Parts: sequence; C-alpha cells; structure tokens
Amino acid sequence: MRAFFLVAILSGVFIGTAVAGVRALTRDGGEGTNAAATGTPAATVAGSSETPRVAAERFAQAWSAGEYERLYGMLDGPSQASVPLGSFTAEYTTFATELTLRTLVAKVASADGASAKLTVHAATAYFGDFEYSTTLNLSKTGGRWFVAWSPAVIHPDLAGGRHFKSSIQRAARGSILDRNGAPLAVTKEIRFLGLNRSVVQDRAALTATLGELGFTKDQVDAAFNAPGGATQRVTVGPVADGMVEAAALAVRSLPGAILYFESQRVHPLGGAAAHVVGYTREFTAEELDQRRGQGYRVGDRVGATGLEASLEKRLAGQHGAELRLVESDNTTVVRVVASREYTAGQDVRTTLDSATLVAAQARLGSRAGAAVVLDPRTNGVLAMNSSPTFDPDAFERNDRAALQAIANAPGSPQANRASTGLYSAGSTFKLITGAAGLLSGLYRTTDTIFCGAVWDTVSPARRNWEGTQGPQTIAQALMRSCNPVFYEIAYSIYQVDGKESFLSDVARMFGFGTETGAVGISDEAGLVPDPAWKKKTKGEIWYPGDSVNLGIGQGDLLITPLQLANAYSSFTAGALRTPVIIQGEEAKVRNEIPLSAEQSAHLKLGLRLVTSATGTASAAFANAGYTDFAGKSGTAEDAGAQQHVLFVALSPAAAPRAVAAVVLDEGGSGSIEAGPIARDIVLTAIR
Repeated sequence: MRAFFLVAILSGVFIGTAVAGVRALTRDGGEGTNAAATGTPAATVAGSSETPRVAAERFAQAWSAGEYERLYGMLDGPSQASVPLGSFTAEYTTFATELTLRTLVAKVASADGASAKLTVHAATAYFGDFEYSTTLNLSKTGGRWFVAWSPAVIHPDLAGGRHFKSSIQRAARGSILDRNGAPLAVTKEIRFLGLNRSVVQDRAALTATLGELGFTKDQVDAAFNAPGGATQRVTVGPVADGMVEAAALAVRSLPGAILYFESQRVHPLGGAAAHVVGYTREFTAEELDQRRGQGYRVGDRVGATGLEASLEKRLAGQHGAELRLVESDNTTVVRVVASREYTAGQDVRTTLDSATLVAAQARLGSRAGAAVVLDPRTNGVLAMNSSPTFDPDAFERNDRAALQAIANAPGSPQANRASTGLYSAGSTFKLITGAAGLLSGLYRTTDTIFCGAVWDTVSPARRNWEGTQGPQTIAQALMRSCNPVFYEIAYSIYQVDGKESFLSDVARMFGFGTETGAVGISDEAGLVPDPAWKKKTKGEIWYPGDSVNLGIGQGDLLITPLQLANAYSSFTAGALRTPVIIQGEEAKVRNEIPLSAEQSAHLKLGLRLVTSATGTASAAFANAGYTDFAGKSGTAEDAGAQQHVLFVALSPAAAPRAVAAVVLDEGGSGSIEAGPIARDIVLTAIR
C-alpha cells in the first residue's frame, strides 16, 4: 500500500528536478543568472546580499513545489556533508508517503536574525488537513543565507530520529446477495485484454484475431479511439472464461495486445437484475474533492443506481487509517497523531430470488413492460424486472461501445418501469372499487348489480365489453370484469353527500398515490385524482364521469407496477404495508384495510373466479390446468389507439406465497398476454 502512495506521490505532486541541476543550486555553483527563469526573487541572484526572509521564502517555495533537489542546494556545507542527496530526498518522500500527502504549502510566518518560522499546511488523503509551524536555522556565507538542516525542519516531531508511520485499511465493497445467499453483485478479479496502441503493428490482423476470441470490431475500434496517449493502456474487454488459454497464446504473437487482471464489480444475473440491483460508477473530480481526507482516489467507485446506490453506505464501508509518531526503533509509539476508523464494507442479503428474477426477465422477453413479485406473507420483494433491460457490467467496465448502444437503444432500457413507470390501472383497479362499495355501506356481499350491455346513467353512454351478463354480485363482476357494475358502484358512492372523494380515499388506503416506503427502492408516487386535486390543478369541478372513470381504473389515475403488486399483497394481509427488500427488515403497517372477514372473503372469491373455467382468464389458468390461482386482468386505454395490459396473479389461492403484477406497455388483452407471464413467474417463485 505504501508503495502505491510512494509511486503516486513521486509521479505527481512531488516530482523532483533533474539531478544535473543540483550543482547549479549549491553554494559553489550559485543560484543561476536568470531570476525570471528560476522564479526566485531578484534579491537572490548570486553575489547579492539577501535577507533571511528572502532565503526562507526561497526554501518555502521550493518545498511547496516538491523541488527537493533545489531544497538540497539551499543547505549549508555541514548539512550537505552529513546528509547525502539521496537520504535528504528520502526523508521528504517518506514523510509525504506516510502522511498520504496530497498537497503541501509552506509560507514564511516570520524571519528574525538567523532564523525563520514557516507555517505549513498539509492536505492528506486519509488524515484530513494539518497545519503546523517549523523553524529554519540560517547561516550566512558570501552574502547569502543557507539552512542548517535536520529532519526537524520537515516537522518538529521528527527530531531525535523519530518518524511518522501510517497504516491504511481500504474497505472492500460488500456483496449484494439474494435470499439464498447467491451473489447479485460482487467484486471480482477479472482478466481483461487491453492494448498498447504505440506498438500495434497490424491493426487489421489484430482485429481479426480478437474477433476469434469473442471481441467485436466495435470493441476494438472503441479501444483504438479511446482518449489518452498512444502508450496508455486501453481496455478492449473482459476475456471469457473459456477463452483464457486461447487469449494467452494469441497475445504472444500480437504486438500491442496485453492481458491483465483488474478488480471489477460484477452482476452475475446481468439484465435480469439490472434495474433493482443497479451498478456503480467512478467518482467525479468534484465528488473526490468533496471527500478530501477520506482516502478516496481517482478511479474509486460509488453506487450509481438501484441497491448499489441506495445501500452505498453499508456496501462501501469506510477506509481506515492511523498515523503514529514512533521512535527510531520503528516500534515504540510516541503518540497517535491522527486516525480514521475503519468500517468493513458489509454484504447485504436481500429478499430477492435469483430464479424468479431470471424467470421474470425471460418471460417478459423483448416486450416493453415490467414485473414485480412479492411474498405476501412477509411483503418481501422476490423480483422487480423492467423490460427492455441492459447489461449493468457495461457501466462497470466503462465499455464505451456498449454504453453508446444502450443509450441509443429503443424503449429506454435504463428506465425502471417496475417502480417508476406510471400506468393506468385498468380493470385491476376493480378490486379497490369493489372494496369501496362494501366499505361505503351501500352494498353487501349478497347484493347484485345489473351487468347490462350499455350503462347510460351518465352521458355519454358506456358499453360493456362482452354484452349483457345479468345481475351480478361484486365477486361475479370481478370474475367477468363487468364494467357497468363498477360504474354503478363508483356513481352510487359519488351520489352520497360528502363521499365524492371516498373512492379516491380507498385507493390511497391500498397504497396508490404515494411512494411505497420501501427502504432501498426509489419509486414514484403516482396519482389518485379527487375533487380537490382537480380543482387545484385544472381549475375544474369533479363530475360524476370522473368517479365513473376512476371506478374502472381509468381517467387521471396513475400507478406503478410496484404499487399494484403491493396493493394486492396488502389486501391478502388486511393492511397496507411497506414492501421489504433487505432481509431482516419487517414490513411496516401503514394502515389497516377495514374490510370485515365476510367482505374480504367475498372479494377473494371474485379473484379466484377470475382464473376459474368461467372467469376472464380461464384460457391461461383453469383451461390450461392451473387451478390454484387467483388474479385480475386489466386492459387500459392510453393516448390514441394504444393500450397497455396488466395482470395480477396470486398462488396458492387460499394462502398466497407469491403475488406477481405484470404490465406490458402495449397489448390487446391482459388475460391472454400478461396473464400467462404472471402465472409462470408465480410458479417459479413458489417452487
């Protein structure tokens, strides 16, 4: 570790001047004849009679610039005789290394007689900033002042052979694990193939050979076009495990090709967990500056999205360091000068399930949409998928070609539709309308409402999608997704004085219109419209048609797939809860859902009937041999002729262990298109 700092310091802030300049800076060779070129005041020109302050200022300037050989030329004869140049330079570089010095600024505080006092400000990578004073003892020879040097000039505590000694602990980033301990994000040593472009002899042959190793022409071209000098190593990409031996052989005959290892954050599930787990990125220069003294270096990374970002503090830990002043024996500690507590990066086990994540992504396939799976017993998140997706490791390896492809891909693959996509709920909202009808006291579980071909209580008249079905209970209306029944419930509630907002209030009771409160998940609040909202935002009154549209999940209502899954999960539990994604946390109850046992059982019956032989989703469930499910479909109209489709599936029906909400951005039927996807994801989750 110290070797790293020594290299960094010697190649950066504290680069010495050429050895040939030493003689020109000694007492015998003089200070030089061109004051402007050396940057020294005119009073320091050889042969002039300078003051102690001017001599001290020369010393402070050279020290601040890291010009140690120039400093050496300012020492008096006895000092140079007792300390060779190499030992002198080593004292300063060791001091810089042990303090993890980034910059040092020395200024003359006072000069009186044959001494001067310097104020030194040292900014370090691991120990913050120091400010101290040190004394220069001066002697005059031939009209000039020279420094009688000892290590105490660097720092007063270095007298008597004492020196500073540091120990550094860099925290390794913790892993993100699924509920079974399988890695979702882990830091590994990866073998990469790179280029030294300055020695490439045949670019075409190299490109062809790398193509045989699995690298694309775009990857090779991106490496050749990368910024930086020709001798700077640039990355082509990681070497696949099965190509390691072939790559090692190829490199021997490919001038300019390089194999090397590098630590990299890896996300084993790739696109299947990209949105929920996220990825890391390099700190910006501004962020590094804000973290001065905390041990961060150029190239260090921080969580950028998903759990990598929201769990940053736990995953990253804190670099530890201790700076001690020790005696010349190198073991006896005089005192601890500064310390920074070390905190190891923690592994975080989540509630996510790798198999369910992979199954959900596979079933979504190329279709734009989202899937969210919860375990309603704990409200733990088993999966959260968004499609189209992307390779998070392209960000980890800064693969320019891949990142450009992601940025240019249709469908906004980086958008997390699962927690931030906003959709109309469509007929999946009918569970909430049915609950509102029962909670309002206007309807009982035994009451029937006529399901006609046309509902014309409010103009314009609205048609039922499958014609007249006759009188239906709320459960039967859920089974056939009869719009007129839910129009009637919403309208009846609206007609009661003081209940214009009741349906909206029940929607909020199920968690719509607000963030879910899940720790570690960034989500949208969505929108539940009501009379007050419409008056404030549109300057209009709330009409009966607004309630009627809301009754079937249309109008201005906007929900996220995460909210939809959480609403159904909370319904099974009888209380709105926060989803949980970090194992060990408990779902917080936000409010009760005050349905009686009879009312809840009636609505659950309706959801079971949806997947029965007589339900709207019979083709995907009962008729296909899947009988232990409950669920609800939805088809919602968007702008123009476009529709998006939804389905919520639960199983086992009597005591669900998984709830999956699936939304497809475009489609014709929630039952036929989204239903089988939700079904298969649930089957994976409960196996």
